[in-house]
Amino acid sequence: MTKEERLLRAADRRDLTQGPIAKKIILFSLPIILGNLFQQLYNVVDSVVVGNFARDGTHCLAAVNASFAIMLVFNALYMGVSMGANIVISQYRGAKDTKMLEKAMTTTFLLSMLAGIFITVAGTLCARPLLLLLGTPADILEDATLYISIIFLGTCGNVLYNNMNGMVQGLGDAKWPMYALIVSSLTNIALDLLFVCVFHWDVAGVAIATILAHILSGCLMLWRQSTGVYGAKIDFRHLRMDGILTKQILRLGLPSALQSMCFAGGCLITQSFSFRFGTEFIAANSMLMKIDGFVLLPMMGFSTAVTTYVGQNVGAGDLDRTNKGVRATLLMTCGVTLVLSVILFFFCPAITLIFGANETSRHMAAEGIRFVCFFYFFYGVQNILAGTLRGAGAALGASLCVIGSTILKIPLTWAITARPLDKALDAALAAGQYVSREAAAAAGVGMEHYIGVFQAWGISMLMGMLIILPVFFFSRWREKGITEQAKTIRP
Repeated sequence: MTKEERLLRAADRRDLTQGPIAKKIILFSLPIILGNLFQQLYNVVDSVVVGNFARDGTHCLAAVNASFAIMLVFNALYMGVSMGANIVISQYRGAKDTKMLEKAMTTTFLLSMLAGIFITVAGTLCARPLLLLLGTPADILEDATLYISIIFLGTCGNVLYNNMNGMVQGLGDAKWPMYALIVSSLTNIALDLLFVCVFHWDVAGVAIATILAHILSGCLMLWRQSTGVYGAKIDFRHLRMDGILTKQILRLGLPSALQSMCFAGGCLITQSFSFRFGTEFIAANSMLMKIDGFVLLPMMGFSTAVTTYVGQNVGAGDLDRTNKGVRATLLMTCGVTLVLSVILFFFCPAITLIFGANETSRHMAAEGIRFVCFFYFFYGVQNILAGTLRGAGAALGASLCVIGSTILKIPLTWAITARPLDKALDAALAAGQYVSREAAAAAGVGMEHYIGVFQAWGISMLMGMLIILPVFFFSRWREKGITEQAKTIRP
């Protein structure tokens, strides 16, 4: 087989506008899911290594987790560019417009680098003030500040990978992002063990290992697209941002960025509630989020796949094939999610053992998992419908639905967590049992209300699905194709 024939066969595999629908979606989803699995290993390995091998495992685990919501806020900026690029590139790929593809890829690269520089500077300057604002416990403040500051210094590597990932997936290639993540994740694991177990750098060690691995994955993806295997590549000889494409990418990506920022903002607020339950609960919350990340892998993989699938088929003008693909993806996602939820319910106590935290933290985490696992089904449906809307170009509608559920989550968390805790502490003070609220909290008064954090988490998944259903069924998302719009503004 000649090189040209191999390239044609590869191009056919990346074309989601032809061939058996379910098979195409599954084959496209699997590399994404495997890639996300290795990406999830970044934070999980950090947590497992510091939890088991650092000088104070529970303390370091809490410190690493304390910065999670802050990073989400800043990461939302470049993830928005990545999502916008995925939509634009997938639709031009479906329309077979190579000239616009190259312009979109070049514009995406420049936008992502600008976002990376901004996040590096702003994140490093704001890290400690934000941790203080959230009420981070004093015993983990210094380690949490050190961890997040190092992560922000390596932002450009992560930004480069994620935006190249969105670019390549939009072209129909889900395998190379997976290969890059496998290599970088294995590198991260090796460096984590070296820096923590041998050099004893603890929190700083896992942060340095993470940013080095991010840089490696970004460079691998940049090299891959430069080979020209996709029939289009970044034009480094004429690096400039196309004005119309920049507007398209930002128009489609900013709703996703806004959604992610609102989600992260909600996490910041609810995290400030959770900080009031102490270091052991912060460690427990960290365990649940890491486990949650693995459970969400299939539904996030299918969501990304349906975004590209819908983008290519809407770009090609085939709405019947679009609808069939959405239905198939919903069925697959719901089936996988139900199986994982059952497994989690019965085996969560054993799963928490891998994190090396103390028994109290593990018990809290297991209780949370057993509640949240009943709501993953609703989150799966929400993600597939949101991915469908984004792929068609109706990114704003999808984002507003997620923002709505996030906003509702904040008062819900306060009502079933913070308010009962305050009432319990006030009652203890009024009875003269303690000299201050801090003393009452240290004695464990009202700590049983920690479960409300997890309850609000689960209920918000249900609310998210209920909000997006009418948007999906009654909005005109099938008419949002950007390639047709482009014809009206370009000669």
